[in-house]
Amino acid sequence: MFQTHPETPASIALLEPAEFATSRKKALSKKHLQLRWRRSSVGRILDSFARHTSTWRFIVLGGLVITLIVLILNLSLLIWSRTRPHGNVLYEGDCRSAKTTVTYSSLAINVLSTILLGASNAAMQCLCAPTRAEVDKVHANGSWLDIGISGLRNWHVMGSWRKYAWGFILLSSLPLHFLYNSVIFSTSQANDYMVLLVGPDFLDGTTATADKDGGLSVIGLNVQGSSIHEFLPMANVSEIASVLQSNISSLKRLENAECIQTYGTDFVTNFLNVLLVTNGSHSQEGSILAGYEYHPAPIGSGSNAGDILNLDWICNGLGCNIPTQVRQASTWDFTLNNTERTRVSYCLAQPVQPQCTVEILPQVLIIVIVCNVLKAICFTALLFKRNFTPLIILGDAIASFMTDPDPTVLSSGPLSAESIRKLYIADPYLFSTQRQSLRWQQNRPSHRVTQWHATRRRWASAVGPKRWAFTILGFMALWFTGFAFLYNEQRNGVTIPFSTFWTQGFGSPYPLATLQLPKGFPVIGVVLLANLPQAILSFVYLYYNDVVTCMLLSAEFVHHAHVHKGLRVTLPHGEQRSTYTLSLPLKVSIPLLVASGVLHWAMSQSLFLAKVNVLDPYGEINFDRSFSTLGWSALALLILLIMGGLMLVALVASGFRKFGAGAPTVGSNSRAMLFASFTLGEGTEEAVKKLKYGVLGNLDDNCKRVGFGSGDVGELSEDELYA
Repeated sequence: MFQTHPETPASIALLEPAEFATSRKKALSKKHLQLRWRRSSVGRILDSFARHTSTWRFIVLGGLVITLIVLILNLSLLIWSRTRPHGNVLYEGDCRSAKTTVTYSSLAINVLSTILLGASNAAMQCLCAPTRAEVDKVHANGSWLDIGISGLRNWHVMGSWRKYAWGFILLSSLPLHFLYNSVIFSTSQANDYMVLLVGPDFLDGTTATADKDGGLSVIGLNVQGSSIHEFLPMANVSEIASVLQSNISSLKRLENAECIQTYGTDFVTNFLNVLLVTNGSHSQEGSILAGYEYHPAPIGSGSNAGDILNLDWICNGLGCNIPTQVRQASTWDFTLNNTERTRVSYCLAQPVQPQCTVEILPQVLIIVIVCNVLKAICFTALLFKRNFTPLIILGDAIASFMTDPDPTVLSSGPLSAESIRKLYIADPYLFSTQRQSLRWQQNRPSHRVTQWHATRRRWASAVGPKRWAFTILGFMALWFTGFAFLYNEQRNGVTIPFSTFWTQGFGSPYPLATLQLPKGFPVIGVVLLANLPQAILSFVYLYYNDVVTCMLLSAEFVHHAHVHKGLRVTLPHGEQRSTYTLSLPLKVSIPLLVASGVLHWAMSQSLFLAKVNVLDPYGEINFDRSFSTLGWSALALLILLIMGGLMLVALVASGFRKFGAGAPTVGSNSRAMLFASFTLGEGTEEAVKKLKYGVLGNLDDNCKRVGFGSGDVGELSEDELYA
C-alpha cells in the first residue's frame, strides 16, 4: 500500500498500481467510446446540431419525441382492442380488479396528458415569441409585446404559419384532457331483485301460493324516477319463488339489521332476491304474503337525507329513514290486509358474484390519435423552420437590444412594466416614434429622465391586472362550483350530506351522486359533459403558468442588480449561460407540471362517465334498464378542492413577496426590457460578458445612465434622476 505524501492534502488518496491501471483503463475506454460516437454519422449530426441550435429547438424536439411515443402507445391500444374477442370490452370479472385497472389507467393517461400539455405550452410559447423586427415595429407604435410567456398579446404580429401552428397545437391539446380521460372506463353492476314476504311453511317446501289472485302488490321506483304501484305477474313470482325454495341451502341468512343495511342502498351488487321470513303470526292464506320488485335508478328522491322512496319496501310502503329503520330492526313489522301486522324474524338473501367490465371507447381514442398526428406535424414544422429567430426568454431580448440598439428609442431610465402600463393608458402616443411630428423628430432630446424610488416592489406588480383577474376568477369559479356540488347538491328536494359518500372512493358511481340526464342520452355526450371542466381547468392552468412566469422573469432580472453573471439565453456565446428550460427553472416547472397532473387526475375521478349494468331477478343483464349517466365522487372532489385551494393560496402568497432593491420589475414587457438594456460599451462585446444592472456613469450634472455593464456598476439611489 502506498503511503500518502506528507504534503498531499488529507482528502486526496493515492491509488495502488492495480487500482490506477483499472481507473486509467476505464477512462481510456470512455474516451474511446466518445471518439467513436463523435466519428459516427449520427454523432456528427447531433454534435453539429447542438453547437448551432437554440435550446428551444431541443425542447421542441423533446416534445416531438414524446408525442410520437404517445401516438405509438395509442395506436397499439387501438389495434389490441380490435383483436379482443368481446370488441370494446378489455376485461370482464371482479369489480375490484376492474376499478383498480381503470384507476391506474387514468393515472397513466393523466401523466401522458400532462407531459404533452407541458410540451405543447413550450411550443406555443416559441410560436408566440416575437422576432426582433416585430418588436421594433410595435415599439415604434408606442406599445409593447410579451416575451417569455405564451400570451395572446403577440397574436397580431405573428405570421400566418405561426398562427395556424399555434391554433392547431391548441386544438390538438384540448382532447388530451377533454376526451382522453374517458377512453378507458369501467362499468358497475346494480341488481333488480324481488322481495318476498313468506311464512315459515314456505321454508318447509309448501307450494308457493298467494292470497291475492293474479299477482302481488309491488312498490318501487322505475329508472325514470317516477313511483309505480302495480301487480307482479304471478308467473314470475312463482318462478322466482320456486328457484329460491329449491336452493334454500345456498341462501345466506341475514339478521334484520344486517338485512336492512345490505338492501338499504340504491345499488345492491352482492345479492339478488331476498326472502323476508315472518314469525308466522298472521291469518292470511298462502305461503307468500307479499311481494315487491326493486329497480335501481340513476337518481334518488325523498324529503329528508336518508329517505329513499324506492327502498320503501323496507318500511312496508311507508316513507322511512334507513338509519332509523336499522336501529328499530328488532321490531321490523309489515301490515297485511291494511290491519294485521306480522313481524320479520330474519332474511334469506340470494348471493351473486358482482361482475364488472373495463371498456374502451374507440371513437374517442381515434380522435386522440388524430390530434397526436396533428401535434407531431406542428412540432416538426416548428423544429425545421428556417430563418426564425424569436426572442423567447428574457436573456434573448436583452442580448438583442444590447447588440443591436434601436436608435429611434429614447433611453428612459429604470421604468418598470407597471409604470409603462400606466403611462401608456394616460398617453398612448407617449412612446410612439411614428406618430410624432417631424419637428419633434429633428429636435428630440437624447433621453428621458426618470426619478428612481427605491421602494421594493411586490412580485404581484410584475403581472398585469387582467392576467391576475383571469387566473384568480378562474380558480375561484372552479372552486365554488366544486364546493356547491360537495356540500349542497340539490335534486328533487334532497340535500345530500358529505358523510354519505366518504367511503365511495374514486370514480365510483353512487345513485345519489349522479346527475339526471334525459333517457337515451348518448355515451359520447356524457363523455363531453364529464370532461368539460377539464378543458376549463387547462385554460386556467395556462394563465396560472403565465402569472408565475412573469413574476420569475422579474426576479431573474432584479437578480442582475446584485451580481455579475452572464445572460441566460437560448443560444449562448462567450460567458452567456445556456438553459435546459425556457422561462421557468426546473425547480418550478416540474412541481407545476406535477400539480397540473394531480388536478386533472382528481378532476377525472370527480366527474366521470358512470355506466351501470343492471341484472334482472334471474341474474341476466337487462339492457333496457341499464343506463349511462354522469357520476361524481365526493372524495376525489375534496382532493381537487384542497389541491386547487393550496395552489391559489401559494400563488397569492408569492405575489406578496418583495423583489430585491436596485432594479425595476420588467415582467414580460418588451419595452421595459428595452429601456433596461442600454450600455456605454460596445453592445456586441458587452452582451456576451458577465453583466450587472445599475448605474453606468454620468450623462450630465443632473442625470446618470443606467443599464447593463461588465465593469464597475453602481447602485441606484433614492430620488436620483436616471436615463
